[in-house]
Amino acid sequence: MKKMLASLMLAVLVLTAVVGLAEDWPTRSIELVVPANPGGDTDANARALAAALQEELGWNVIVANMAGGAGAVAFEDVLGNPGDGYRWVFYHSGACITQLMGMYEEFNVLDDFKLAGMPVLDYSNAFVINSENEKFKDVASMVAYMKDHPGEVTFATETGSFTHLHVLAFEQAAGVSFNIVDAGTAAQKTTELLGKRLDVIGTQAGLVRDYLDTKQFTCLGILADERLASRDDLPTMKEAGYDVVFSKFFYLATPNSADDSVVAAMNAGLQKAIENPTFKAYCESALVNPTYMTPEETEAYYQEQYDIYASYLADYIE
Repeated sequence: MKKMLASLMLAVLVLTAVVGLAEDWPTRSIELVVPANPGGDTDANARALAAALQEELGWNVIVANMAGGAGAVAFEDVLGNPGDGYRWVFYHSGACITQLMGMYEEFNVLDDFKLAGMPVLDYSNAFVINSENEKFKDVASMVAYMKDHPGEVTFATETGSFTHLHVLAFEQAAGVSFNIVDAGTAAQKTTELLGKRLDVIGTQAGLVRDYLDTKQFTCLGILADERLASRDDLPTMKEAGYDVVFSKFFYLATPNSADDSVVAAMNAGLQKAIENPTFKAYCESALVNPTYMTPEETEAYYQEQYDIYASYLADYIE
């Protein structure tokens, strides 16, 4: 009986300490380190989230851009200077691919970091063409053209990026081969497509929505289970007969040295931030989904997607 009472008292003391630490956090500015340059979807999502956290909870959240090494520069900087849970990497699913390709030599995201949540999911990943393309106008005519002209149709991506995974998956599903071109960032790919120097680009529909609205670009298909509620004019690849589905997920990661109560406090903050009206409006305009997941659900989802990516990249993994 005495042992049971002592164990119960110890559990209460631990719980009290954890709750107390969570209530005291944060006491200073929080930094979201974005492994990308300003102007892209990762940067925009991070800034929208930072504003929502400040508006809903009064937290001072600073966004710092730290591009380089497909995320490696930012992850390594935060890992080396963790800031006791005040520095977080805000990144996306591309890290899974970079990890699989052996480009993260100094760390492993799931092994060396704690994930607090996944506030944004993007189902608008798309194959897009210039509407003046004379070779094909939809997925069926593109596949037919590619079978008659193997290796001729150019597809713009960034080697080792999320859109690179998409094109490999589509090639497997359709039994065709693109001429895959490393055309740089999303903005650079868009510029090349405007100039009709490329046939197809992989991007997020939200990033080119203005060109879709003006009919300069045509969306061949989004890589989603169903059409987007906010853009039901965009067809899916599944409708064309190709079950190629991906979500681009965005998460917050901090080194393992951070106390679990801090991770829990950040997760609670995210749960409030995604209900912020301004954040919701931003997500609707950007064609992304505000999402709530617990830290455990976030890590499980990351691992699940990692395993799926590994199956597509099997020929590229040493």
